[in-house]
Amino acid sequence: MGRLNVLKVSDIKGDQTQSINQSPIKLSAICMSPVELPYVPILLDETFTEALWDTGAEKSFISEETYQKYFFYKQVKKSSTQVITAQGAKCRNMGVVELNIRIRDFEKPWLFHVLADLEYPCILGIDFIGGSKIILDFDRKSLAIPDSQINKVVKTVEIEKVEIDLSKTKLEEKQKRELQDLFNSFQGLFSDKPGLTHVLYHEIDTGDNPPVVSRPYIYDRLKQEILDYHVDKMLKEGTIIPIQSPYASPVVLCRKNNGLHTPPDNPEAYRFAVDYRKLNAITKYPRYPLPLIDDLIMNIPHTCIMSALDLRSGYFQMAVNPSDIVKTAFVTKNGTYSFRRMPFGLSGAAPNFQKAIDIILKPVIGKFVNVYMDDVIISSPLFTQHVKHLKEVFRLLHEAGLTLK
Repeated sequence: MGRLNVLKVSDIKGDQTQSINQSPIKLSAICMSPVELPYVPILLDETFTEALWDTGAEKSFISEETYQKYFFYKQVKKSSTQVITAQGAKCRNMGVVELNIRIRDFEKPWLFHVLADLEYPCILGIDFIGGSKIILDFDRKSLAIPDSQINKVVKTVEIEKVEIDLSKTKLEEKQKRELQDLFNSFQGLFSDKPGLTHVLYHEIDTGDNPPVVSRPYIYDRLKQEILDYHVDKMLKEGTIIPIQSPYASPVVLCRKNNGLHTPPDNPEAYRFAVDYRKLNAITKYPRYPLPLIDDLIMNIPHTCIMSALDLRSGYFQMAVNPSDIVKTAFVTKNGTYSFRRMPFGLSGAAPNFQKAIDIILKPVIGKFVNVYMDDVIISSPLFTQHVKHLKEVFRLLHEAGLTLK
């Protein structure tokens, strides 16, 4: 038989400084068996989880366990809201935290109540369901996002750029417009921000070895300002988080090849890297074959039309295993931080990234697609087929959460 637990909420009197003023809310947690619950895969601040879609809850919630495991670095603001179950038992409300939520092309910051002993990692209530206007079709097991709720990408594919890309071809204007329409139908795929896939986590297997520690390298004032610039930028992007870790690797600033002619005080002329040599020395290297350039060239058929796609900041589109984030810690003069996305320099980063791309594009690799790391080559004998091939590749990449330049 089904069991319905309704949690009532009432206001608590007392000190409300630094608190979120809220009206009484209700939380409905539905436990039905053997009926399948309506779960939705989501990204919360770069962390993949499944959320219960609950039309009986007035607000949205995450469990204390989820908060402590993934979002401990986020400030929780006090809330005057008390949660009481239908049986009269009180639930401890830790407060409210703002997290960035992403469902496909929908992305917005959202407030979540943090509840102790919550059975589900995340519950999306009617505040989110109504505010996002996302429609969940239970019968078809599909999810629809209105165009008005889709974030407009910073970089759109314009016809001028298509003409540049196709300048050495003999495509007709009608064909170019057809490509333009195809690109526009995958707006979320083209972005200045790297996507994030969870088809595979990057794991750092250090066995029983103790943590490795290094002191931060010393930089002059100018280099320190450049280092701080990159740290602040990655913090805002959610790529790194402040952390307390038994691991510590030093930061290395490398001058980019294309930055040799830029002023030495330009932060973008430098690549931020971490010296992971000590960590790599105790990490088990994952075995996975990397493609050879010569083999790729030989396997690409002589075709009428070909396209090359480049993933946006390839490595940063792959998540680090949550339990291994602590091992990516790097130390600076101003604090210690860890990567939530896979950085350059880690042992096994290349084969794991190649494996992830191979998993995502498995249905088309060897048919009309060849892949080398973050470069995807599509070849077709006819233009009409090429459009279909592009559409299929776009669909696979988009469903996996990746983005293209």
